[in-house]
Amino acid sequence: MLALAIAVPAAGCVSMASGGPVLSYAVTQGPGAQSQHYQQIYPQPPRNGWTPEEIVRGFLTASASFANHQQVAREYMTPRASRDWNPNWSAIVFSKGPNVTAAAYPATGPRTSAQVEVTGTEQANLSGSGSYAVASASAAGPPVIPPTFDLVKVHGEWRISRPPTTLLLTSDLFNFDYQLRNLYFFDPTGRYLVPDPIYVPRQATPADLMNGLVHDLILPPPDWLLAATQTAFPDGTIRIGDVALDGGTAAVNLGGAIAKAPDDVLQQVSAQLLWTLSGEGQGGPAVQSVELYLNGKPWIPRGSQENPVQHQSHYQPPDGASHAFYYLDGAGNLLRRDGTAGKPVKVAHVGTGYTQIAVSPTRHYLAALRGGALYIGPVGGKLVKRDGAGYTTISWDPGDNLWATTSDQIVMVRGGARPDQPLGQPLTVNVLDVDRYPAIGPFTALRIAPDGVRVAIIVGGNYLTFGAIDWQTGVRAGQVIMKIVLSPFYVAATGATTFDAVSWYGPDNVITFGEPGPVLTEYPVNGGNPQSIAPLPRIKSITASSNSALIAGLAKGGMMADTSPTGSWISIPGNSFSPVYPG
Repeated sequence: MLALAIAVPAAGCVSMASGGPVLSYAVTQGPGAQSQHYQQIYPQPPRNGWTPEEIVRGFLTASASFANHQQVAREYMTPRASRDWNPNWSAIVFSKGPNVTAAAYPATGPRTSAQVEVTGTEQANLSGSGSYAVASASAAGPPVIPPTFDLVKVHGEWRISRPPTTLLLTSDLFNFDYQLRNLYFFDPTGRYLVPDPIYVPRQATPADLMNGLVHDLILPPPDWLLAATQTAFPDGTIRIGDVALDGGTAAVNLGGAIAKAPDDVLQQVSAQLLWTLSGEGQGGPAVQSVELYLNGKPWIPRGSQENPVQHQSHYQPPDGASHAFYYLDGAGNLLRRDGTAGKPVKVAHVGTGYTQIAVSPTRHYLAALRGGALYIGPVGGKLVKRDGAGYTTISWDPGDNLWATTSDQIVMVRGGARPDQPLGQPLTVNVLDVDRYPAIGPFTALRIAPDGVRVAIIVGGNYLTFGAIDWQTGVRAGQVIMKIVLSPFYVAATGATTFDAVSWYGPDNVITFGEPGPVLTEYPVNGGNPQSIAPLPRIKSITASSNSALIAGLAKGGMMADTSPTGSWISIPGNSFSPVYPG
């Protein structure tokens, strides 16, 4: 299962991974699902005569319940500590622990105060300010300081006088407490919505949930996607009052700078609201539409016939859907089929010896690999060799930029640039981990998401991870600087199986191909359980497109299709190699 990073905004949403480098969290519900019954935590108040260690253990369990503002957990604290305690859903998640150590008392005098430490193996940290860190993925830094509880006696009973400022949760308690949602931000061009997976407490009220989601759209959490996306909400926008739910409509009242925003910006803001708030209402009705108010006055979208209720949006997450796919034949021709039942159409003669091709989403450009060399040209035109060697995989983004792996590097080439131009030759991309340190390869495969922002990357065949393309390029010594910032989550290959290739399957899923086996697996990139797909032993490559059949290339030529995808394969006639959907 994927391990999505943790980021906790102060107003109330938690960006949390469904798993991590150490342990996976089970996810029982994805975005847009209807209300379900969950296991609930029923905290117990402290009992008379409990020791400091028992008080801390009881508090740890009680604090995991968000019901009634964690009232039971506050019974474990002194009145002043209860008033001051405000973790804002920030937390330390433990893969092992938390373990309560023996209490330490003052060396002299009566035992009216005590200190208890909590130890364990940290899975991840959730910060109330929105920052995050995954302990096992971070670069070496200062040693972890164990969370500490100070306790005093109040009317003869131990109570916590100084608790940690964050929750301390086991992975199981996190499992009980949080569920998955998506925030939606725009790509740098402002054309596409990009999902940003977050986790929110299951026991949050509908108002708290919606308020927290809107807060994060106004002030995006500083997670791995922050530099690669943008929010349409103008700086200085404020939320006025609570988000109101009436049936299936969420009414959002905004003020501040947004009151002077033009209609184009308001269209984008309303799209972010609609996509983010749509889905189950945390025990309330499913949100199916949004009303946007500016300083209490309804905003009327263009073409809505004076109706402020928005059920759909012009903007949406691109799914990269294409029924047409491309492939080579034994004579070196590039062919296209419109669906598995379509007739082959010759596009161009490109020559023999190519082992992999990629067609841009606009269908303007073709890239191909032969003997580890890279060739690029217009679809139907001449392919021209570019600099470099040892290329392993290629993938286009929606802007006609080609991204490629060369084992230890990721490079980018602009498809429309001539080879004698600076952008017509491969530009090295700086790949950084979540702490902004250079990431270590080898990078053996990649695939760009349909939104052109996210990228799925296979590292050394052993790990599937994800990154965000930072288009805020700089110039140093006359060179254009590009960056990919990796998220702190990944999927590790199991046993002797390695990841060989990955393909996006809509905006929220990828399908991986691994060997030996072969092994085909669908991974929801926003959390959830992976789904195995029954393969055929002869499969050597896989390509996917939203709402279209999986197309598999066979070891000795030929293609198979799975329309479900469930592993019910059918043969596609013809002599064929390297089938690919655009992208």
